[in-house]
Amino acid sequence: MKHHINIILFAIRAMIIIVIGMALFQLFQAYSSYLHPEMFDGFAKEKFSTLAKEASVHLYALPYFFVLYALLQGYLVYVLITLYRSFNRLKKGEIFYKKQADEFKRAGGGIIIFAKVKYLLFCIVGVCFFRGLFVFIKEIPMFLVVYLLGKLVLVLYYLAEKGTFLKEETDLTI
Repeated sequence: MKHHINIILFAIRAMIIIVIGMALFQLFQAYSSYLHPEMFDGFAKEKFSTLAKEASVHLYALPYFFVLYALLQGYLVYVLITLYRSFNRLKKGEIFYKKQADEFKRAGGGIIIFAKVKYLLFCIVGVCFFRGLFVFIKEIPMFLVVYLLGKLVLVLYYLAEKGTFLKEETDLTI
């Protein structure tokens, strides 16, 4: 069992490092797109599948998009750290402690919030600033993957909550 938890902990650590790197890259892109918006014309047309021939008119929105996306990724790092702490305590043998269910609930809810806000961010920016109607369909697979991951963590919440209740009942019985 500890081997599996070690793999989960390693994966969460890797995800934290990758998301931090992505957030820093988003901030760099925000700075670059603010200084040289014309360089990001191809990026906007590719990312948002623009229908407009002149997407460069709305390139002023890209720095704000990059900053908002970096902040959202910072929130995901916070959620992943919460999840990491929960699994780390499991590795140490602390099973069904009082705050375990709350930590899983916070992490699962945070992952779901991240998925929803990311989808909305991409859709709003894509439609409002780049007239990219295909962004609704293009972002659905990643939304579903992250959303379902959050739901799986919420299943762990329900299991931990039930386990904590059963442990308290057993302790009272003895």
